[in-house]
Amino acid sequence: MSAEKTIGIGIIGLGTVGGGVAQLLRDNAELYARRAGRRIEVRSVLVRNVEKARAAALVDPELVTDDPDVFFGTDGIRVVVELAGGIEHAERFVRRTLESGRHVVTANKALLAAKGPELFALAHRHGVTIGFEASCAGGIPCITAICFGLMANRISGLLGILNGTCNYMLTEMKEAGKSYEQALADAQAAGYAEADPTLDVTGRDAADKLAILSSLAFERRVAADQVDSIGIDALDADDVTAGLSAGYELKLLGVARDVDGKLSLMVEPCYVPKEGVLAGVRGPFNALFVEGDAVGKAMFYGPGAGREATASAVVSDLINTASGWYASAMSQMKLTPNFHEPADVVASGERVGTFALRSAGSQDLQLLVNVTADTARERAGEGGRAIRVIPEA
Repeated sequence: MSAEKTIGIGIIGLGTVGGGVAQLLRDNAELYARRAGRRIEVRSVLVRNVEKARAAALVDPELVTDDPDVFFGTDGIRVVVELAGGIEHAERFVRRTLESGRHVVTANKALLAAKGPELFALAHRHGVTIGFEASCAGGIPCITAICFGLMANRISGLLGILNGTCNYMLTEMKEAGKSYEQALADAQAAGYAEADPTLDVTGRDAADKLAILSSLAFERRVAADQVDSIGIDALDADDVTAGLSAGYELKLLGVARDVDGKLSLMVEPCYVPKEGVLAGVRGPFNALFVEGDAVGKAMFYGPGAGREATASAVVSDLINTASGWYASAMSQMKLTPNFHEPADVVASGERVGTFALRSAGSQDLQLLVNVTADTARERAGEGGRAIRVIPEA
């Protein structure tokens, strides 16, 4: 292909996901060139550990650097793929990319949940875009579905399993009878949980994802701290077995609903019917229900994490950006949160629902309907448990 039929990219981070992206680009170069209409060529890779990245043998070792100035000074880079993670350094790199008139593709949910409106506005001012499909639900194309595939709909609700680590742990607690501590250790050994699992098990990772998805679905600017979150770190095996005895499975759910113009946003462990669809989502898989006025309820299911699944979403964004389609769509459509008014949210104390109550030392559940979480916990008593029940989506 001629020079104008090649687009140069830079990659920041060559770890699990970055390595997966580099491998896909190497192994499927001709396929992606046909789909994008131009060849995608890696021009530079910015990493912390040069020797380790070169030893991986996924890119030309001469392209690897640990110097940001060398990386950003490389000729011909039109798209930067940010896969370093975190917020502080990643934000600095993303801002530098956008201010230089280059597109960004990222999997960084924490960055977008915290700084998304600012960064999308910066991209718009410089005539470039941010591709972020990989930021939510791994390989499931839920962002593309909400922004484009369901464009004919007014979306009224989101409901789903958005964290593969927690779903893996709850599956192990149910199927293998493991304690919370055993399930966490096994998740870490299998690579599904970080050495510090705090963001996952406290529900904050899922809350970040729900904030991003809700901003897109409801066309309101949602901040991560507007999502009420409770994790699975306070659960034990009795919560799982008591639910099973009553016909329920325990899942960490993200729930967002439009309630008379206000958004009800929460992430918390919930009981779902054993015979329902969400109960069948096992291991590190994710699932998301989207409810629209025209389509009704649509479900998206697939691997929510992992090297290949997340790399799939990153490279798909990269191909769409390289083809010019993504930039064209984003320049005409006001889809991102920088164009939206701030969300007005339902306070946690105003949110009512059905709860399964279990008193201390008991395995029996009692249902309490149309109450707040505070009321349910008070009724459960000291040492008791009150877990929200969500009917099938």
